Amino acid sequence: MITEQHISKLLYQHDCVIVPDLGGFIANYNPAGIHPVLHTFTPPSRTLVFNASLKNNDGLLADAIRTELGITFAEAISLIAEEVALMREKLNKGEQFSLSQIGILFYDREKNLQFNPDSSVNYHSDSFGLTNFTSPAIKREALHEKLSRRLKSPQAVRSARRLPATLKWAAVFLPFISMGIWATYNTDKVTSFYNNPASFMPAGWSSAEIPYKPAPKPIEKTKVVASIPDEIPVETTTAAVSEETIVAEPVNPDVFFVIAGAFGVQQNAENYVLDLRSKGFDSFIAGQNRRGLFMVSIEGFSDKQLAMQKMNEFRAGGFPNAWLLNRE
Repeated sequence: MITEQHISKLLYQHDCVIVPDLGGFIANYNPAGIHPVLHTFTPPSRTLVFNASLKNNDGLLADAIRTELGITFAEAISLIAEEVALMREKLNKGEQFSLSQIGILFYDREKNLQFNPDSSVNYHSDSFGLTNFTSPAIKREALHEKLSRRLKSPQAVRSARRLPATLKWAAVFLPFISMGIWATYNTDKVTSFYNNPASFMPAGWSSAEIPYKPAPKPIEKTKVVASIPDEIPVETTTAAVSEETIVAEPVNPDVFFVIAGAFGVQQNAENYVLDLRSKGFDSFIAGQNRRGLFMVSIEGFSDKQLAMQKMNEFRAGGFPNAWLLNRE
């Protein structure tokens, strides 16, 4: 039919097309949407509805037919009336009348004209070429599953190669048992190490006999305070010149010693003395302490204040553990 072809064309451009003495076809806008169950996405569209109350001729359909066929306006109206009469004749017989790409017209039991639109045609021009598509639902882990996975006890997952408890404890205590057995058969070494930890220091120098240098006894030394002049100038009178007495001042012995280290093995102490002397220090063994350790002195002093000053200098210059031995 000529009428249905022009109705379909006009619906792409107009929101309402009225067919005189039949009714009006209205295109309503529908936005894009998604079906919450089927997960089907639909583009924007225009859904057709039919209003049987719109019967007055607005001239839109007749003018389109006149332009297309090259006939007069009156002839176009007459053509529309003929086709509408054929529609009503078929509808009155209880049959359905199908309009291509528009929908189906039929009477219900109360003789009211009903319309089922054709959903396969989208009259929204901006959605040309867009079709419906279905996207699978994204499977997300539920909140209770996340909580149960995080709160799951790690003991629930057991390794197939888990060692027996006896082997585990044996691996822990085996070093201690070995040390106990070794200490049982080496009591002398254990005692020596307890009394003299420095005895485990390896001797890296060649051995040499170094005599002890005990605290020296006071030695009377003389010091010339002034020399006797050959001639004494006389201002006014002549007098016998007497010689000035030579004053002997005793030199105090060294009683303060800066100790660089203590050794349980005498050979290690002697090697350390040799090493210090090679570096320019007046080093010697200052005897043994109560534990039997041989104390190596860097230098000895008779003045305590000077000894303290030197000890601080030695600490800052490579002997951070130096200490002062007092033998007053």
